This record gives sequence, C-alpha cells and structure tokens, in this order.
Amino acid sequence: MRTMLRILSLAAIIAVTLLVVKLLIAFKPPPKNETREAQVTRVQTVIVTAKTLKPTLQVTGRLEPARRANLYFQIPGIITSVKIEPGQRIEKGEALLMIDADDYRDRLRETEAMLQQETAGIERDRELLALAIHNEQLSQAEVDRLGKLGSKLSSQSSLDAAQQKLTQLRGEHLRLKFALDTAQQRIALKKAARDKAQRNVERTTLRAPFDGLVNQVSVDPGDYATTLSGMAVEIIDAQLEARFDLPASVVKGLQQGATIMVTIDSREYSGTLVSIQPDPDATTATHPAHIAIGGKELIPGQIALIELPTAAASDATVAPVTALLNDDGRHSLFVVNQQKLERRNIIPGIRHNGWQQIREGVEPGEVIVARDVAALADGEHVEAEEMAE
Repeated sequence: MRTMLRILSLAAIIAVTLLVVKLLIAFKPPPKNETREAQVTRVQTVIVTAKTLKPTLQVTGRLEPARRANLYFQIPGIITSVKIEPGQRIEKGEALLMIDADDYRDRLRETEAMLQQETAGIERDRELLALAIHNEQLSQAEVDRLGKLGSKLSSQSSLDAAQQKLTQLRGEHLRLKFALDTAQQRIALKKAARDKAQRNVERTTLRAPFDGLVNQVSVDPGDYATTLSGMAVEIIDAQLEARFDLPASVVKGLQQGATIMVTIDSREYSGTLVSIQPDPDATTATHPAHIAIGGKELIPGQIALIELPTAAASDATVAPVTALLNDDGRHSLFVVNQQKLERRNIIPGIRHNGWQQIREGVEPGEVIVARDVAALADGEHVEAEEMAE
C-alpha cells in the first residue's frame, strides 16, 4: 500500500512539473528586435598653421683652461728657491722658481767688460789712424824731397830709408783702417755675448707668462735642473672655456663672438664663441669649438650643456609632434574631412618645442588629429573635438 502511494505521488510531481514548463513556454514574450548603435571614436584635432621655428641644438662640453703652459728652465743650474704651490693664484711676471745665478752674473760682468774694452780700443784706433795718416803724409813729403835733390845732394841710403819708413806707415794705416772698418762687427759680437749673458741671468728666475693658477710643481730646492729635465711647473689660465664638438649642420649658422648660453650644474652662464675649427675632425666628422665662460665658482672638468641656435624656418607649415605616425621612416598623419579620417603621407622638416615642420603633404587651414593616432585607421568615422593649443 505504501509503495503504491509513493508511485502516485511521484507521478503527480512529474505531471505538475510538465504543466509548469508548458505554461512558461506558452506565455514567453516574443524577442525584441534591438539595433546596436555603431561606436564612434572621439578624437582631438588642431588646425594646421604657419609659424616661424627657431630650433636649438644641445651639445655637451667640458670646462678646460683657456691656456695651459708647461714651464722649464732654459739653462742648467741648482734650484735654490720654489716660491709656489699647486692651486696658488699667480700674476703675469711673478717669480715661480729660481736657480743659482752666481756663475751667470759673473759671465755677464765679463762680457760687459769685454764690450767696454772693445769700445775703448776702437776709439784708440781712430786716433792712431789719424796720426798714421799724418805721419804717412810727412814721410811721403820727405821721400819726394829726397827724390828731387838727386844723388848729388843726398845719398841713396837716405832715400831708401825714407821709402822704407813710408811703406811701414802705409801698412800701419791699412791695419788701423781695417780695424775701424770692422769695428761695428766686433761691437755687435761683444754686444751679442753681453745680451746673451743678460738673458741667462734673467733665465735663472722662472716667471709666469700669464695670470693663472699653479697646477703642478715637479721640482724641489736642491734639484739640478737641465734643459733636458722636462717640465718644472705647469700653470693654467684662470679663464675657462667650454670645449665641444659641433656637427657640420650648425657650423654655418655660427660666427666667432656670438653669445651662447651654457648650463653648468643647473645654472645658466653667458659665454662667447671663441673659435670653430673649419676643417672637421677626420674621425668624428665634427668641428671642435671653444666658448669662453666667466665665473669664479667654476672649475676645470665640469660638464657644460650648450644651447646652439640652428637654421630658422620662416612661415613654416607646422603640426604637433604628437600628430605624426612613423612607420619605418615613412611619416604620415590623419586629416579630418567631414567626420572621416584620411591618412596623408607627409615630408617632415625641422622640429622645435613640440612642433614639427611639414614640408609636403598638408596645407595651413586643414584639420588634423592632434594626438593618440596610433590606433586610428584610414577611412574611420570620428567625432572631432578641437584641442586647446
């Protein structure tokens, strides 16, 4: 009996379930015919305009002394005094090192005495020449007198003696005349020896050739300096220069004396272009250049960022740099025409401050997509929104 009741209960549940399913199917609402609206991309646009671009090129340089001198002694001697230390500021002509000068002073006194002696000797020869000429004239007159008297009134021996004396006087005349004719050469030789001795005395003191700083001292008192010893002192100019290399593209636009802005340790300095090497370096194909910079706080070795003006473009057709696509070197941008995109190939020019010159491809007045162009496609429908400049 219980088994029968269970079977009837199960059958009733199944029947009710089937009835509910049929009712749900019967009263299901018909499907709605929905039309999905197409999504439209929103883009920001700008109008192509004409501007004057004045771009700059930033290069890196290094501060170095404008001049550097390696000083050494031109004569040998024992170093007696070292008056400087590395880092010391010096002035032009200031004494730096000294060697023992006694022997060189003695040589100077010797050459001065020889010059004075030679000068006095020339004055003596000038007076002797005048006397020799006078004596020669007297002797000639005596020879002429004896010759006129003839052999009756004068002996042949007297005439011969007079002629011999005349010959001797003529020889003395010629000797003195030659001595005076070469006097200037002898004086020049003595003066040259005196001047050389004077220069050697001056060379016993090594002096600064310009205002600057002592960079290195490689000798000590007591050292023996020779002309082969090499550098004794290295000094550097207090004036600094930023030295850098220029690409050939900007050389024509720069001239010596131009004012160039230089940034060193986040601080700007005004510099003057000193020189540009006309012939480029064979290895780098760049032109070495120097800029003079003033600033007491600056030191050699600091890195300088140099802003160089390049060739300007007047009335250039420009577009934002963000508007350009670059596919393997081919440049393009999207022109918006009646809410539809047109991909346009262009030829770019110079770039400056976020603007790109367009040499060919678009004209001023056309509307282009300003940014986020990588995901766009040619012919795509868009909703344009003008971007603030």
